[in-house]
Amino acid sequence: MGAEFDPWHELGRHTDVAVVIGDPGPGALGSVDYASRIITLAPDLLQRERRTTLTHELIHLERGPASAVGVRREEATVELEAARRLIDIDELVSAAKWTDDVHELALELCVDEAAVLVRLRHLDDDERASLARARRDREG
Repeated sequence: MGAEFDPWHELGRHTDVAVVIGDPGPGALGSVDYASRIITLAPDLLQRERRTTLTHELIHLERGPASAVGVRREEATVELEAARRLIDIDELVSAAKWTDDVHELALELCVDEAAVLVRLRHLDDDERASLARARRDREG
């Protein structure tokens, strides 16, 4: 996968950030402590879930803490940015040449299903047209 974003490589550029495996809190896959600059990842994540969650938490660190009233909007913004970084359109189109199954796409793109769904929901017109061509080609 050519243009693939590597969150572990990105993490290496931030020498002041640490990642620990532990309990990120109820229902969470990951969390950020802005003061200590520690990212906590849940221990039972699959590789593709770790990759997606680490990207998500790194973007939170880049953007800084959200206000209490803007948490939902901030989460949506971070989810979209993570999906865009992790899922290159050319790679999505390539995978869509053989499947539309979200689970299979997630496996092929090494992300979680939620990232695939977010990326698909926010395609621009050119991306949507490329994906439609790939699907037409697949169907003959």
